[in-house]
Amino acid sequence: MPVVHYRLPVAFAASLSLALGACAETPSSALPAAASAQQVPTSEPEEIDTEASIWTILGLAKKESQRQVGPQTGSTVSPILWQAALDTLNFATFASQDPLTGSLVTDWYSPPDKPSERYKINVFVLARTLRSDALAVTITREARLGDGNWIETTIARQVETDLENAILQRARQLKREWMATIQSQK
Repeated sequence: MPVVHYRLPVAFAASLSLALGACAETPSSALPAAASAQQVPTSEPEEIDTEASIWTILGLAKKESQRQVGPQTGSTVSPILWQAALDTLNFATFASQDPLTGSLVTDWYSPPDKPSERYKINVFVLARTLRSDALAVTITREARLGDGNWIETTIARQVETDLENAILQRARQLKREWMATIQSQK
């Protein structure tokens, strides 16, 4: 029989071998000498990272997910406080967000009933724990003069404290919700 009749099975076998080869680990002999010289040998075999592989998609992952519930933040930033700050300040647009350092800055925001005032809010998540001293809030207030220029005015410290308390209350709600989610997954 001519080879023409065997083209489809050969093409299927070749594509299958390429797909399986892409899923397999790279053998240590294929690594460059410099990279293998830097690795320290361990007695424990390395597990396959199944977070972003075809094995997770197919449901054949050998270890459970290591991802935590909630947003991915830096090692010194509480994901609960970070999400609570985002939820509490959802009325304003954000000028910058850095979940790795815990810095959140809003754009200038004017309340609809007071167009001659504007506020800028800075939130800093300072620790991984859910405590009141793990959060710092500063608010800058400006008022519009008659000539259209903005001038910085004072704001009561109680306003910043109230906003911190609102963020902390939302964080407590999120913690309860996330703990319930974790318990239901077990």
